[in-house]
Amino acid sequence: MVNFYQAEKKAPAAKAFEVTCSALDIQGRGVCKHEGRVYFVEDLLPGEVARIVPQLSVGVTSANAAKEKVATAKVSKYILTSPLRQEDSCPLQQQCGGCPLAYMPSELALKAKVAGVAKLLTKSVLQGTMEAKSSKASTSHGSSKLGKNSTIKQALAAKQAQAKNIARQKELQALTQEAAAAVSKASYMHSGAELGYRRACRLAVRTSHGRLYLGFREGKTQELVPVSSCAVLTPRLNALLEPLQSLVNTLEGKKNLGHVELLDTDGAAGVLLRLTKKAESADVERLQAFAAEHHVVLSLLEPFKQLDDTEVVRERLLYDEGAEAAEAAAPEANSNGELQLSSALYVQSGDCKVYCSPSSFVQVNAAMNSRMVQQVLTEVAPHEGQKVLDLFSGLGNFALPIAKGGSEVVGIDIVSDMVRRATYNAQANGVAERARFYTADLESPFEAQLWAKDQYDVVVMDPGRMGAKRAVQYVAKLQPKKIVMISCNPLAAARDCSQLLAAHYKIQSWGAFDMFPRTRHIEILLVFTRESD
Repeated sequence: MVNFYQAEKKAPAAKAFEVTCSALDIQGRGVCKHEGRVYFVEDLLPGEVARIVPQLSVGVTSANAAKEKVATAKVSKYILTSPLRQEDSCPLQQQCGGCPLAYMPSELALKAKVAGVAKLLTKSVLQGTMEAKSSKASTSHGSSKLGKNSTIKQALAAKQAQAKNIARQKELQALTQEAAAAVSKASYMHSGAELGYRRACRLAVRTSHGRLYLGFREGKTQELVPVSSCAVLTPRLNALLEPLQSLVNTLEGKKNLGHVELLDTDGAAGVLLRLTKKAESADVERLQAFAAEHHVVLSLLEPFKQLDDTEVVRERLLYDEGAEAAEAAAPEANSNGELQLSSALYVQSGDCKVYCSPSSFVQVNAAMNSRMVQQVLTEVAPHEGQKVLDLFSGLGNFALPIAKGGSEVVGIDIVSDMVRRATYNAQANGVAERARFYTADLESPFEAQLWAKDQYDVVVMDPGRMGAKRAVQYVAKLQPKKIVMISCNPLAAARDCSQLLAAHYKIQSWGAFDMFPRTRHIEILLVFTRESD
């Protein structure tokens, strides 16, 4: 029997329809309703009217998608645009994924993100407070069930217990609603300049016809967009883009270049080149000449062969703009040229100078970080005799100024280089006796370590985007008087928040920092206290 080829039937394309945007969600997407469904649409502002086309997820048919109550869509045509819509002067706006919310005023974007955080926290409070109160009630009251041989007296007692139960439930609901109302609004929203603020970035590399191009990734395809100028970067970093583009194409080992990192500090600017092979001597000379000409600290992140022939990746200082000044407070280094710190690279954190290297992680927005550090200091209120635990401590952004205020601080971070550098920073700032740093993976068993067995008055935690699930469980058992949590991911923060609320903590206050203007990201700070306090 002959089998004839038959093309598979394609699912009918989604049809466009008209909607009016009513609000923005936490990511700055327009929220629209149509025929009982809610659509989230990028590049759509409240009050705007547009035709939109639903987007299907991979592997989802139109029939199945139609059953969903929530979906995403894209604009096919604008019918009425908002007077708030703004044109961006950046020629790469339609390609580069760095500023997805550039079309709306930064104030509008911030309010939308903060409102979204408030909804997440309210939901967490409703769930966490209910769990905490319910568990407390269940442990303090016996069962009201009747046995088969219950007497009239027992039945009457059971009825009274049931009435008390109902009263307790009403009280519980009232307390829960009260707790939810307390977090429905942020205590503060800090914002600053939306251009010229970014002091750290990573430039990706693409090769085309033998030439290297440096740039950022496109929002959806992750393709590289060559960038010769970026208004979001600090002026000093922006001025380095074109010279760097020329420099990398003069290198003999340019095919070994993985990426470039830039860091602008309160001292000098730093440049880091990530190489897959050790740099050629001729390239080292070119790089040193470039660094001297542009007054930057320049280092390489490259493979290094150890005595046992194993390879590790290390940072090597090629040129230190502050080499002369560094002699008095010599940065740590070894005979292999592994860079620990440069005296020319530092960021101000409270009254402390936090020394770093071109590879160091620092908050990208100096103005917002300064406000955040001050807010942490206000909440912690450091003083002599107070013990503070700083989890995910990094270079000592919070730990150092807290120790400067008189508290004894223990800082924990997973990156051993960060711990060594934080220890150096404690010495450089005269707080080595009050600030100690240790290495630990806070998402793996760490509770047996000596520092973890101690007691602390306050815990400060600033985890990455994944949150601090295990660390929060530990902190809840530790029962400090106060917890200050900083988060760059509200979803992870809401999850971790629920655990603390279930452990009888309450949110005393929270606020937001527009650390990343023109983007979907937001930094939040939450303060928790024990219910008995």
